[in-house]
Formats: sequence, C-alpha cells, structure tokens
Amino acid sequence: MEVHTGNRHVRAVKRVFRKKVKLMPPAVAEDWLDKLRDVYRDLGELAFHPLQTDPAIVPSTAVVDQVQGPSKADPVTFRGSGAMDAYRYLTELAELGFDITGAERMLDFGFGTGRVLVHFLPLNIERHGCDVNQASYDWTRQTLGACAELSLSRLEPPLAYPDNHFDLIIATSVFTHIPLALQPGWIAEFRRILKPGGYVSVTVHDPGKVPKRSRARGWHETGRARGIHMRALLTEDKLKELWSASLHCLAVRRYPAAQARVISRKPV
Repeated sequence: MEVHTGNRHVRAVKRVFRKKVKLMPPAVAEDWLDKLRDVYRDLGELAFHPLQTDPAIVPSTAVVDQVQGPSKADPVTFRGSGAMDAYRYLTELAELGFDITGAERMLDFGFGTGRVLVHFLPLNIERHGCDVNQASYDWTRQTLGACAELSLSRLEPPLAYPDNHFDLIIATSVFTHIPLALQPGWIAEFRRILKPGGYVSVTVHDPGKVPKRSRARGWHETGRARGIHMRALLTEDKLKELWSASLHCLAVRRYPAAQARVISRKPV
C-alpha cells in the first residue's frame, strides 16, 4: 500500500494543477465532512471510521489516471467530494422513505477507488462493490478489502449476485459512461438483485447538458472511441422513461457542476 506524503504528494498535486482541474477548497471539504458527521449522529451517534481520515486510502496519480478525474489524487478533494456524495445519497434516500438503519446489504456499483464507499464504513450494513476496471479493483482491494466484499464485473450483465439480494445499490459516475443501448439491461439487472422495496441511486449528467439538436430523441453520446470513458447524456424525460421500465422512478435531482441523480425503487 502506498502512503502519499512529502514530496511525492506535492508532485501529485502540482500535476493536478497543470491539468487545470478544480480542486475542492479545504473549508468546503470540511463542511461536507461536518454535514456527514451530523447524519451519522442522527443515525445513532455513529463515529467516523479510522479509514475515513487515513491518507493511505488516497490513490496515486498513476491509479487515478486509469480510473477517474485527476483531482481525486488530491487528499482534500478525495475526502471532501466523497463525503459530499455520501451525504447526498443518505439524505435523499431518507427523504424518499429509505431507512438505512434497517438495511442488511448494499452494493457500490462501480466503486472506483473507494472514494464514496469509505463513507459507508460507520454504518451497520454489509458492504459489497463491483467494478470493471482492474486498476480500481486492485487499489480498492488493498485499501477497503477488509471492510467490503469487492469483485470484478463485466461491461454487460449479469452480475454474480443472487436474486433479491440488496437493500440498496449506489452508482457514482458510472451511468454517465454507459451507452444508452446497454443501460436498460443494467437497470433490469438491478431489479433482479434488489430486494422488493429496495432502492437504487445513481449519478448522471445534468439533463440540461443534452445538446439542443438531440433533445427531441432524448439522448446524446460522445467519445464512443474511448470505451468505458465515453459520455452518455439523457434528458429528464428519457431518464424517467428508462428507469420506470423496470423500477419505480422516484426522483431526478439536479445539482450545480452539471450533475444529477436518479433515485428509484423496486416495487414490493
């Protein structure tokens, strides 16, 4: 396991700046971490897990280059953005009726470098994760493998889980990179592995980013030649149509910085 301290970490951060990637300011990161602490307290006076503040879980630039945006090699951005996403998952799901304190098992679909999954460690829930990226799997198995059951998956379903298995599925920056032709199959697979009444929450590109010329059909794709790093953009109507075919689409939430989230539920 690599610990990023001293000159090596300085070089990593400088590399991020050279790519003109916006980092999360420390004060903003701490604010998201404080908000997450409040959520933990409301769930039963839960405390942070030691790994949530361990610098060893921050991936190197060599790993990040194969997995996600270069800003995630910065410890402040890694922790702060992960806390932000976890906070939004937990608060939105609670608003829509999901009680995570009664949940038995969750899946982080496309766990990346464990940036979000690490913030589920304080919860009394069985954690699972899958990812198609070998670099993701190798890194996160080192950092979080003792706290979650992790596996490699394929670009198309099925997953190696039994029917009616999970109470919750999350997916961060995954459906943003799945071609529309493959998304119905994955959503149907989620229905299969979710328990009746189980929830799924996934991040997507802001529907407003679909170019005007493509809005009538409801979707637009770019970078298909980049494989798993292509971009899929869908209008809000298309998202609701897509997710409602297999699940009950509860909400599409939009955020600044061109992000959105779709929350759905498997019928009881």
